[in-house]
Amino acid sequence: MTRDEYFQLKQKYANAGFENMTDAEMSEFVSYSNTFAKLLDTVSLFGGDALNPKPRMFYRMKHIRQADRSKIVSVKSGLNGVDGRIHGFNKGELSIVSGTNGSGKSTWLSQIALEAATQGFSSVIFSGELRAPRVKEWLMLQAAGRDSLVQDGWMYHVESSAREKIENWMDEKIYVYNNDFGLAVKQIMKALEFFTLIMDVDVIVLDNLMSMDLREYPGDKYEKQTALTMELSNFAKKRNVHIFFVCHPRKSMGLLRKEDISGTADITNAADNVLIVHRVNNDFKNRTMDFFKWKADAAIYNCSNVVEICKNRDLGVQDVFAESYFDQPSKLFLNYRDEYRHYGWEPEKEEWTGETPFDNGKHDDGGKAAETGEDQGDRLEASV
Repeated sequence: MTRDEYFQLKQKYANAGFENMTDAEMSEFVSYSNTFAKLLDTVSLFGGDALNPKPRMFYRMKHIRQADRSKIVSVKSGLNGVDGRIHGFNKGELSIVSGTNGSGKSTWLSQIALEAATQGFSSVIFSGELRAPRVKEWLMLQAAGRDSLVQDGWMYHVESSAREKIENWMDEKIYVYNNDFGLAVKQIMKALEFFTLIMDVDVIVLDNLMSMDLREYPGDKYEKQTALTMELSNFAKKRNVHIFFVCHPRKSMGLLRKEDISGTADITNAADNVLIVHRVNNDFKNRTMDFFKWKADAAIYNCSNVVEICKNRDLGVQDVFAESYFDQPSKLFLNYRDEYRHYGWEPEKEEWTGETPFDNGKHDDGGKAAETGEDQGDRLEASV
């Protein structure tokens, strides 16, 4: 059957009513249908038809519709400098998160799981290095915040009156993978596939690449890592979840860059977002002053940690540093030092507006200028 014959028969029978078809026409229709079934791969080139709609392999310009950004579902991180620039993390995407040991990447991601829960999303956390009780305790400290912690020497615990409330609130919002079921990546992916469908998960945190057993993938070390990253990217799109994938960097003598992330460039190329968490210490100051030629009194050096947006495919954002202030007792990344993070287990509290009856509007806003719409990242770039 030629292409022209195919479309002639398609046009002839597109609106045919079976009750009016003759025996000859029915025979021709059956023949057409049998032939049509053998041409499914070819049909995709033409866009399919009413019997078997298929996506076009090549679009004409008039068939390409502008994306409706109002339908994009994003999970906010809670950091103004990140959310103000990329509007959160879109479902259906993969983010690579890296950083040196002790930079706070795992801590920040567990906080994002809490932020997601507050926004009505559910999360799954895989930690190949921490057992479930340790992951839970970290989440408990973060959810409690400084006001609901009790100091015991150099350690902090969640006060008893808040503990049960936090547990009840996190239940069925945040799930933690049981490492007793193994670290083989195929087993983990199979479990995530099933759990995502059953529990309607929105966010997946995989911490980290080096703790996963990749022996089931063919090829060398780097080919295995590339295959896993591609599978994660496809999984995020297929199941409409956002995946945060922690990848440690290779040893670097200078400022950690996107190219230093362990594995081949295929890993960061496959990701929709690439972020690096930096701890603002003397090494960071010296290396950034050398690399970026920043001044010693740059505003960025007043914070404790920064999240660098190295790549954002959706909006094209890159080379942006979002500042934060780490609160040691609660393990929280804050937008300003005295910020109070509120999570869903607490009763709603009336927000302080910054004004008192006696100051006639002249007051310190407690750092809330970051929430007025001015991009924190813009202020940071201007300051350096």
